[in-house]
Amino acid sequence: MTNDGSAAAPWSTLEEVVAAGLIETMENWPLPFDPQNSGRRVKQAGAPVVAGDTLLLYDGLHGKLFLQNYNNGDYITIAAAAGRRPILESVHLQACRFWRLQGLSVSSEPYGRYNNGRLMFLESHGFQGPSARIDVFDCDVYSSEQPWSTASEWLDKVASGIYITADSVNAVNNDIRNVDMGLQAIGDYVNAVGNRVVNFSGDGMRPLGSHVLFEGNVIKNCYDVDDNHDDGIQSFRVNNFTPDHVVIRGNIIINNEDENQPLAGPLQGIGCFDGFYNNWLVENNLILVNHWHGITFLGARNCRIVNNTVLDPTPAVRPGPSWIMVANHKDGRSSEGCEVINNVVNTLDVDGKLVNNVTLSTLAEYELDFVNPPGFDFHLLPESQLIDMADDDEAPATDLDGKPRPQGGRADIGCYEFTAFTSDVADDPAGPTLSLYPNPASGSIAILGLSKGELVEVVDASGRVVDRFQSAGVVREVNLRSLCAGFYFVKTVDAQGRVRVGPFVKQ
Repeated sequence: MTNDGSAAAPWSTLEEVVAAGLIETMENWPLPFDPQNSGRRVKQAGAPVVAGDTLLLYDGLHGKLFLQNYNNGDYITIAAAAGRRPILESVHLQACRFWRLQGLSVSSEPYGRYNNGRLMFLESHGFQGPSARIDVFDCDVYSSEQPWSTASEWLDKVASGIYITADSVNAVNNDIRNVDMGLQAIGDYVNAVGNRVVNFSGDGMRPLGSHVLFEGNVIKNCYDVDDNHDDGIQSFRVNNFTPDHVVIRGNIIINNEDENQPLAGPLQGIGCFDGFYNNWLVENNLILVNHWHGITFLGARNCRIVNNTVLDPTPAVRPGPSWIMVANHKDGRSSEGCEVINNVVNTLDVDGKLVNNVTLSTLAEYELDFVNPPGFDFHLLPESQLIDMADDDEAPATDLDGKPRPQGGRADIGCYEFTAFTSDVADDPAGPTLSLYPNPASGSIAILGLSKGELVEVVDASGRVVDRFQSAGVVREVNLRSLCAGFYFVKTVDAQGRVRVGPFVKQ
């Protein structure tokens, strides 16, 4: 700690850097926090790390990161140095603003013990104050390197992954594995995009705040170790508050990849049991679970369930097959204004508008429509009855892979749009990688690796296209000044129909 913190003479661990007071920030004052009366004062004035800086971490065990009442005027980034693997025992940000965590590993296992709590906790606190404007990118959050084989080991050693009560959080491209609960978003304006929750004993993800986006996540391999009814994605009332304006788009939920997995049990797909849920959009999801709750809303208003593929891998075995259900609130009040359109599913039980849905009952029927159902590949075969059968006016602009709809005369039913080069689209082995720089960005962002004539769209978190053009060369700079701060995607489509997607943050 007597070093100067340079690359040549780094400080020791991140925990010691925080304990030594080497970060200048602002704290809420006076306490308890009152939005009407609290202001901020400088904390650790003159410290070498200030707003806008980046702390690069080298290999090794960096201890616990606990920040209480650290509110920055600009982002401070804590990131893994190139090619390094720093490991934190836990992360807890309480009453903090403008922090970015990137490329970190978070686990207590390398420290020789197991954390039964939360590996990463982004907390708004009643006494200290709210947390907001936190990014978590490319982190590896895990209880154990390998899943346990017995229920007692899971119960004794497992921790939950990322727990968010802060607002305006971006959790992007994180691996969350061998955990109890995967990612829980109780705060508002949380974007969880491109994360992988693999091996979990509770719920994969929970959208429990409003204006939440869950997009492009993979949730798979449930371990049945207790009496919890496990869900891929579950929502419910918290503190008498029901989440509204939630988008669940383009996620993949798989009960179990390996039929011989130990502790395999039933998994519910998307379960929203404690409404009323208002203005939800559930589209382009692939849900493969062996339970009747494929997508269920009990008490919903003005919710749309569009172009999902919801099928039980073993439809003849209880507790399946899987349904899409929109039904009464548990107090008996009716759902209102809901639409279920262009889905393929085992069964339907819907109080609302039904348009162009297809039900399949047997594995033999699956084989007629999908590439490889036993291998969980539900892209469409050329002879599938689902091709060109959707309602174009209601179908999303793209499918789960990001391919534009329609590819043929009309859009297709379910989460995938048929093309002759489906496997190329899924794997995208050809073509340069889509890169965005800088990210986050303010005035403009450069899109790198384009091909001439490639279609480029800038899309906001709600799915609205805010800019569209064809590239003229390898690099294109896009002016962002007219866009509000928030979370966006760049989608590109080349001449062969291959799609690439890259997220970015507009500051």
